[in-house]
Amino acid sequence: MRNLLNYYIVLVLILVSCGEEEFVGQPPLDSNPPGQISNVSVENIPGGAIIKYTLPKEKDILYIEATYAVNSELIRVAKSSKFNQYIVVDGFGDTQEYEVELRSVDYGGNKSKPLKETIKPLEPPYLKVFNSLEIESDFSGVLLSWENVDKVDMGITVLKEDALGNFVPFKTVYEDYTDYSENVRGLDSITQTLGFFVKDKYKNVSDTIFGTFKPLYEQELDKALWTALRLDTDIPQHANARRVEKGFDGILHQNYARGYVSTFRSELHYLPHHQTIDFGVKAKISRFIIYSVEYWGYKRTGIKKLELYGTNDEALIDRERNGAYVWPNGDDPNDTGNWREEGLDGWNYIDEFEIIKPSGLPGIEVTQEDDDYAQDGIEFNFPPGIPAYRYYRFRSVELWDSGSKHSGWSEITFFGQPQ
Repeated sequence: MRNLLNYYIVLVLILVSCGEEEFVGQPPLDSNPPGQISNVSVENIPGGAIIKYTLPKEKDILYIEATYAVNSELIRVAKSSKFNQYIVVDGFGDTQEYEVELRSVDYGGNKSKPLKETIKPLEPPYLKVFNSLEIESDFSGVLLSWENVDKVDMGITVLKEDALGNFVPFKTVYEDYTDYSENVRGLDSITQTLGFFVKDKYKNVSDTIFGTFKPLYEQELDKALWTALRLDTDIPQHANARRVEKGFDGILHQNYARGYVSTFRSELHYLPHHQTIDFGVKAKISRFIIYSVEYWGYKRTGIKKLELYGTNDEALIDRERNGAYVWPNGDDPNDTGNWREEGLDGWNYIDEFEIIKPSGLPGIEVTQEDDDYAQDGIEFNFPPGIPAYRYYRFRSVELWDSGSKHSGWSEITFFGQPQ
């Protein structure tokens, strides 16, 4: 009986195995070209087009290929997986009509006959940038401003006359989508003619526009004139070795114990807090550079967000000297640690400056690139139209280390025009 049962089980397995199997793996290769795509429609976009279609019926289609010339120098090939129902062609430099050849390609590398479609791109992104470009004289150079609504890679080249009177490239600004303005520096403060053009990654080049500019005179401000004021509403400072003066003594300190650090006293830890420096003269500021101490640019004392305020009001300064400041409601931060809102009345807000971490890592996580970036100095431009001030207040708003409340830096340098 048991042998008979085993016989029937084997017979059933044989019959099942002889049934139709579902295909698994790559389709077999052959030399037969696949069919063409069908039901093609075109959606024109800036600098290109989106071409939609229906795939041929063959099961061994691998991808769809588009071949087209964007200009006299460059022929491009775009590919789109069989899992898509569209292909994008881009890189065109104008709004003329162009012919695109579309082919189906199978696993064996066989290609269908070309299906030709005509597209008519909308205004390409590099021309939009060029048409939006604004240039004005700036400290030691010019300020470029533009719009890049399509967020594409491109460069803006500045041309300058050489000794023979020929216009040659002086500097190229590369778009990174983070800030649609750039200061081009290194030019003498004399009237001069400059040229500007835009070029994208497809080698499309705009016309060149020319203009006459006179860069504003700029110099590094003399730190020998600076004084740390230690006003009543300034955060108390650390021991003598780390006082505010260490943050502008002209030495790039690598050891945090030699740079500027606010107090370590836990009862006075609070954010935001500020420090005040007298520049000795009124100065119209163009930019500043802040340098971190070794390994601390994005840790313990590393500042993430910094606000700057300015004033020329001597009475405002005098009200906070040597304990003269009257704390509202008796809220003396030397007792309470509450430095957040005191000492801003009468000060003129300039701007907030955020220190960026190249790696994009959160908190105190860093790479060697991050450390190098902070120690090499991070530059910030002042917004245009800021008056010349003598007294500047530095307000630490946020630190990279959320567990720390004391800020600091190795060195800070300002550039502009002393008045």
